Amino acid sequence: MVANTETKYNRTPVRLILTMEALSSLVNQLFQILLPWYILVSTDSVIWLGIAGFATIMPSIFSSLWGGAVIDRLGRSKTMMICEASQLILIAAIPTLIILDYAKPWLISAIIFFSAFFDEPGQMSRQSLMPTYARLAAMPLHRVTGIREALDGIMAVAGPLAGGLIIALYGTLQAWVCAVILCLAIVIIALKIFNARKPRIKPNPTTYKTAWDNLTKDPFLLKVILITLPLFILGQSWELLILPSYVHEFKHGSLFLGLLEAAFGLGAFIGAVYYAAAGKKFKFFTLSVINYSAYALSVLVLMYNLPKTLVIAATGLCGLPFGAFSAMVITIILSRAQEETRGKTLGLFAAGAAFIESVFILVIALLLKISGLFNTLLAVLIFFALLIGAAVWARRSEATPPIN
Repeated sequence: MVANTETKYNRTPVRLILTMEALSSLVNQLFQILLPWYILVSTDSVIWLGIAGFATIMPSIFSSLWGGAVIDRLGRSKTMMICEASQLILIAAIPTLIILDYAKPWLISAIIFFSAFFDEPGQMSRQSLMPTYARLAAMPLHRVTGIREALDGIMAVAGPLAGGLIIALYGTLQAWVCAVILCLAIVIIALKIFNARKPRIKPNPTTYKTAWDNLTKDPFLLKVILITLPLFILGQSWELLILPSYVHEFKHGSLFLGLLEAAFGLGAFIGAVYYAAAGKKFKFFTLSVINYSAYALSVLVLMYNLPKTLVIAATGLCGLPFGAFSAMVITIILSRAQEETRGKTLGLFAAGAAFIESVFILVIALLLKISGLFNTLLAVLIFFALLIGAAVWARRSEATPPIN
């Protein structure tokens, strides 16, 4: 009886993919503090900071579309394996260059550029596996995506704290080495998943036109994506530009930068856990209004040199709706996109998000250079006020269809 139960409800694959998500999130969160701090300290230039940030995002515009096509052609596990192994090789080059005293900012930015090219397809591969693994484990999809976002949230606490401490105690070189070790662990798990895969019999014949046609036939899914995309205006710009500039301007240390990112991650963790437990109770457009309002608050508290405890508390509060909102968006896309176009639908969404992030990270870098932190934050606050109005307007037709 036990053997039959294990065969019917096999939770090993979902545990492996969630472990990979946790480690990948930890690496990304470590990068969020390590990369901008390294560039800012070594160059003292917000322009180089903007270039490095742009290099982490812009490749995703193309790799998201490439990844969606490759996932459908090669399979999810094989694409994931290729992407994770490539990232390990590239990230390992950075501490090597530091040791050789040849870590030029343009060269580090170039390595980050190529590493970022493989990041989005790897993430899309893992996400595409989640519905299948959720079925094997007899788990609702919203619970799996909620756990994923919860892990992302807790790693957003651990990553910045660990990064800030390692940098403060040992230096950036040791922090880069830690990132390489984590990438190696991810590759080992990916190899285990790859070896257990069922070989693809033939490539998926669908095209991006098929995915787009299916998307336009689902008005709710299309509206969800359009409401969500503006969120990425303050995506990577938040961690790579605004927070480091805020900490730098008010002469706080790397540890406080880590605490800020950790506070937001803790809030996101709590929000995602609640979504995993009660995902069917959430209404998308109501949650989008709350989430955008929280983003506006997170901008407002950085405009002045407020007490540190107040800034940390407000930042943590802002993370609460974000954790639930992120989990809900992924759940809706995975559950409503047709299986044969799931990879390409994720690719379209990720490409749109990366385009917005890459454009606005340069815009915000230029604003910081030209008008300073306060005026930049004021412009962002006004923009988010407009987005809140748009979300309130969309909420009039509140009717979130049931999701798994």
